[in-house]
Parts: sequence; C-alpha cells; structure tokens
Amino acid sequence: MAEAEHKTGNRRILVTRPQPGASRTAERLKAMGFEPVVLPLSRTVSLAVSLGDETFDAVTVTSANLFCHVSDDILAKLRHLPLFAVGIATAKAAREAGFATVIEGGGDAIRLAETIRQALPGGARVLYLAGKVRQPVFEERMVVAGLTMRVHDAYDIEGITPSAAELRSLSAGAPFVAALLYSGVAAQKFVETFAAFAPIYLKEARFLCISRRVAGLLPPDWQARALVADHPDEEGLFRLLSMV
Repeated sequence: MAEAEHKTGNRRILVTRPQPGASRTAERLKAMGFEPVVLPLSRTVSLAVSLGDETFDAVTVTSANLFCHVSDDILAKLRHLPLFAVGIATAKAAREAGFATVIEGGGDAIRLAETIRQALPGGARVLYLAGKVRQPVFEERMVVAGLTMRVHDAYDIEGITPSAAELRSLSAGAPFVAALLYSGVAAQKFVETFAAFAPIYLKEARFLCISRRVAGLLPPDWQARALVADHPDEEGLFRLLSMV
C-alpha cells in the first residue's frame, strides 16, 4: 500500500536522525499524515581515507552515508571493482556514486558476509569503507568466511546538544506520539537531553528504535515504551508507525 494512503491525522513525531537524511524522513512522514519535527541529535563527520598502494578484489559498504564522506578521488580508484552493499538503499547510493557492478547483500551484516563469501574465492582482498562507530558482527563473519578484509574508517558520528531555543520550540505544539532513534550516539544524547526532566511533550511518546542495542540505552521506564524495528533500517522503523 502506498505511504500516502496511511493517513493518521496531524500527529507529531520527533526525528533525531542526522541531516540530510532527517529532512527526507520528515517529507516521508508528512506524506503519511504525521507532523514531523526535526531535531538532529547526531551528525556524521568525514575522516581522511588513504589507500596508498593497496589493491583489492572488491569493496563493501554497510551505509549509504559512506558516499557523502569519501572523496571522488578515492572512489575513482575503486569504481572498477565489484561493490557489495548491505541493502537496497546502500546499493542505490553506490550506483549513484558511479559503481557499475553492485551486489545487494540481503539487508544485514550476516547476510552480506555470506553473499561475499559465496561470490569471492578464498583469500580475496576486500576493502570495507566503514563508519567508525559500528558493531563487530560483520567483521567477525568475514574472518569466519576466510576472506581478507581491510577496514578504512571513512566517517564518525558525533552527538549534538540542542540549544535552549530548540528545546523551547518543542513545547509549542501537541505532545509527541513517537520519537525515532537511529543510532546509539543519538539515543545517548536523547537520554542526556530529556530524561532528567521528562518533558510533558514526551510523557506518553513511544520510542521507535532501530535496534535492541539502541533501545537498551534508554532508561528502564522508557524501555517499557520502546519498540524495536524488525530490521535495522528506516523501513523497519516505519513499520513500527502502525503501533503508535
């Protein structure tokens, strides 16, 4: 069913995702009849990537954010290689970045590692362009698969402390029915910002979390109102909207 058909009335949802993705999420929520309020609680920052004389048989990425942070000079050296992307959105971003051979990895780190294992011979050298903040499961699975993977951190995530004016503006409308939490960094900043005084505009909000790890960073009483996505991406988060 098309998103525009999910009309739910003018209900406020707090979007804590970094820009520019937060604005895209807001537009999507508007199309569903929600009233999004964008308050990024984290941002991604680029890190220097230098490949030197290293050579690789393939590239892998687990976030579309990667292509916003790696220079075109680096990407130009890699576009002739097959690129393994964790899911549909990341594969789309890879194609837009100029990669001709893009293989979708099934939507999560475990399936991605298995896809690479089946596609490449043992001993193949894989370049993993990654975010500095990540879970170890993908790298662990690649070791088990017998593939040599070189990791280059291409971006990091920093927390953002909202200004007093931004916090005051949140109380200008109706209470929030939900807050979207996309990362551990954002969840920690969310708790730091709001838990101490439990504002009325979050009193009955559901906390839509991209993973169990993110939900686990909330205080116990908030965890009771947390919902965890069935898949660690925005599609999984949006499926939770039917429960708010």
